[in-house]
Amino acid sequence: MIARFIRSSIRIPGYLLMTLVYVMVLFIIRLIFGADRAKNHRLLLHYIRSVHRLMGIRVSIKGELPDEPSILMGNHRSYVDAVMIPAKHPVVFVGRVESKSWPIIGWGATLLGTIWVNRKDPSSRKQTRESVKDRLRDGFGIVIFPEGTTHIGPDLLEYRPSMFYISAEGGFPITPIAIEYKDPNIAWVGQSKFVPHAWKQFGVRHIDVKVSYGPTFRHTDGAEMLKKTRQWTENEALLLRTEWDTLNREESK
Repeated sequence: MIARFIRSSIRIPGYLLMTLVYVMVLFIIRLIFGADRAKNHRLLLHYIRSVHRLMGIRVSIKGELPDEPSILMGNHRSYVDAVMIPAKHPVVFVGRVESKSWPIIGWGATLLGTIWVNRKDPSSRKQTRESVKDRLRDGFGIVIFPEGTTHIGPDLLEYRPSMFYISAEGGFPITPIAIEYKDPNIAWVGQSKFVPHAWKQFGVRHIDVKVSYGPTFRHTDGAEMLKKTRQWTENEALLLRTEWDTLNREESK
């Protein structure tokens, strides 16, 4: 218990300080070079690797990300998911507008060009669709969690359909991603408060996660694209959960 307390006491303030430094560097880059996607992307990848080292995150990767910009769609287990997808190409995220006001994290996400969605505002959804199309045409990848919220699984929630119709209409590829943690309790669900939950999870020595990249899909039918993407992701997530559960049972003997 003492070791977990010490790790959380170091990691959480360390994460906030480190993120603030990266946000400041990103801001300076934007001032000097403008919206330089290559520099921003290199900084994002460096930030992701630094978060993994600080938080004791160990990632086992299966498959390959596409060589072309794609819509990267993952199942949503935890607030940690966003740093599990080190895309090969510059990417922007799609996130809930409520997160935009978060100190430090929200600032950095905005500087990276995150597309903020207000799901209570129909006009915001239309603006989001146009923003996504513009980013894809400009050669950016899109990272989105189409369940819209975290879920402990091992199944998936229903996928929000709009991105699939955007993909079908514009001929944009979708690459499904399955994410599964060794400890399923890292999922932030129900009525649990964020700070106590994060304090408990980041106190463990290692956070182990399997990330599996699926085949890239193209289709002119949005409904069919949704069906294929979600089916692959759910099947793969169930497989990864089985692998973790088997390992957990063996370690508990």
